[in-house]
Amino acid sequence: MRLSRGRASGITAGLAASVAAGVLSASTVAPADAAQHRSNLRQGHYTVSSFNVLGASHTATGSGRASGDRRIVWAKGLLDRHHVDVAGFQELQASQLTKLQALTKGTWAFYPGLRGKRIDSENSVGWRTSEFSLVQATTVNIPYFDGRPRRMPLVLLRQKGTGMMTYFANYHNPADTGQHRNQGHWRREATRVEVALQNQIVGHGIPRILTGDMNERAPYFCRVTARAPLKAARPDTYRRGSVCHADKPRAVDWILGSLRLRFSHYIEDRGPLVDRTTDHPMILSDVSVDPDQLPNGWQVRPPAPVVPRVHY
Repeated sequence: MRLSRGRASGITAGLAASVAAGVLSASTVAPADAAQHRSNLRQGHYTVSSFNVLGASHTATGSGRASGDRRIVWAKGLLDRHHVDVAGFQELQASQLTKLQALTKGTWAFYPGLRGKRIDSENSVGWRTSEFSLVQATTVNIPYFDGRPRRMPLVLLRQKGTGMMTYFANYHNPADTGQHRNQGHWRREATRVEVALQNQIVGHGIPRILTGDMNERAPYFCRVTARAPLKAARPDTYRRGSVCHADKPRAVDWILGSLRLRFSHYIEDRGPLVDRTTDHPMILSDVSVDPDQLPNGWQVRPPAPVVPRVHY
């Protein structure tokens, strides 16, 4: 962990009480003792990335780029260089994920990963197993090219060192391409589903992170923050009431989160290694969460598994 820059199939991984012991003393706290209880909790800190790794099918022989297998080695190096703890991947095709799993040797876990259809690996959430454990996971159908539904993940992870839970959602909304034109309607439909899921889980009072290649700059940010309680990791990009100040973002890749968490050390890495690895910047931010701001994140007992109410 770096502190200097620092559709509805579900999996529930129960946490044994013996694991939670020593992190939290009780699952319920008398009101008079609530402040003291929170003072014994450790703040959550970690580094998150939104990382479109450019699918292997885009760099076949003759493309002028290295193969997907070669580029995923570089992607792994970038994860290590930036001390990333949790990443929302896009275009992480099955062959690349297979290679990445071989490289990381169990030090990273992924959802949905290689479960189910191979195509579903592309938008996996990944996390360092030394830092986080899986509590719950599910997927929601999001419209992709020409409205074809794709399963994209929502996971609830618990940070091992602090006991803090966080929801991580990760998406890839459709781009306008030569083969798939005029995808704006489907991006708006995707946003509708993404917003509905955020509004469904916000009442749990648990920190939330949303990552993704949204294939939109300011319009995505302004649309989603008008409808769901989220803010951007990107500095100088904010909403105040009805005023949306997106500040002319270069990237279509986003990290958003709960209003009460703190982002810092935001980076859009466009360096030489990133340029060889992918056609997107690597987006990174440190995240800090104070137990006083989002205390439900430190509950021993997680909420009931999420069953998304809105699907495409």
